[in-house]
Amino acid sequence: MNKKIMLVAGEVSGDLHGSLLARSLKVLAPDIKLFGMGGPRMKEMGVDIKFDVIRYANIGIWENAKNYFFTMRRVFHKIKKVVQVENPRCIVLIDYQGFNLALARFVKRKGIPLVYYIPPQYWAWRTSNAKTVASLIDKIIAILPYEEEAYRKVGADVVFTGNPLIDIVKVPYSRDEICKMLILDPNVPIIGLFPGSRFSEVKRLLPVMLKSAEILHSQIPKVQFVLPVAAVHLKSEIEMIVKKSNISVKIIDGRSYEVMAVSNFLIICSGLATLEAAILGAPMVVIYKVSFLTSLIAKILLKIPQVSPPNILARREIVPELLQDKANPENIAWTVSDILSNPGKIKEMKKGLTEAVSKLGPPGASSRAAEIIIKGVRS
Repeated sequence: MNKKIMLVAGEVSGDLHGSLLARSLKVLAPDIKLFGMGGPRMKEMGVDIKFDVIRYANIGIWENAKNYFFTMRRVFHKIKKVVQVENPRCIVLIDYQGFNLALARFVKRKGIPLVYYIPPQYWAWRTSNAKTVASLIDKIIAILPYEEEAYRKVGADVVFTGNPLIDIVKVPYSRDEICKMLILDPNVPIIGLFPGSRFSEVKRLLPVMLKSAEILHSQIPKVQFVLPVAAVHLKSEIEMIVKKSNISVKIIDGRSYEVMAVSNFLIICSGLATLEAAILGAPMVVIYKVSFLTSLIAKILLKIPQVSPPNILARREIVPELLQDKANPENIAWTVSDILSNPGKIKEMKKGLTEAVSKLGPPGASSRAAEIIIKGVRS
């Protein structure tokens, strides 16, 4: 039997989920060969990485278009050759919808079974693209309950396996222990800065975060700002931006969960990190900025009122979202200050986060997803 499974991921979050899936696949089938596109975490779990494109990951419609034509087109042609040479028994696409859907169209003609793990977010858009995904993909594995609901409505073979973050987002230390570890004063307010895991996010959001930090520092003189670096290739960019600012920020390699757990409040980029913060019960304000073109298209096509995962899960605004022009230093600083000074608002937010997280399913999501894939390969 062909024991090759190809995994294709293209961003930091996809690399994380791909690594968890790879580990579970290896447990179920130790002799299986895993290869494809991803990053360092997938490589650590035994995936033969043909292309590491994590550093090129971007966000936004126009941003992804530029990225594709200048970088990803070459990778796309190379990955097609890998498919032809290796002829895998199954290909698992992990998020990264622009690249992976183009690859799906190519693979469909080859007759190789396709699994989409963490499917495109077309359930949030006023388009018929979800139907296109359903027609291309043999099995969709959703990690959010509303993904399953939306794709089932358009006729997809879809299953919700739960969210893998439930298994990994844990901090085995007390607040005092974390403060000692990170050299922070537990008696002084701590604000965590999370500008994202992509170059475009860091460049757009970090300067805004730092200016809001300056305002907050003028209101709370002893406040501590901490920034965990999401990926190694972002560190020099982050250090350069922080150096140009007028605020002191403790930059830490990794340890995102510890920073989330110890912080009194987070200023955080919309995306996967907001879900991790929700699991840890961290109060936050979510911010985001994209190009004018991307924003214009989103206003026309987006059909959901919220954009951050905790709010989407709860189907209401648990955490404030400051997007585009609203994501300015004054608004951010005022929002943080207002909530921090109101224990009732903090309590209500934490209650809402607990409610949202309860919808992510029980532990063991990666194992359940791996079981579905292995079953399909062996059938």
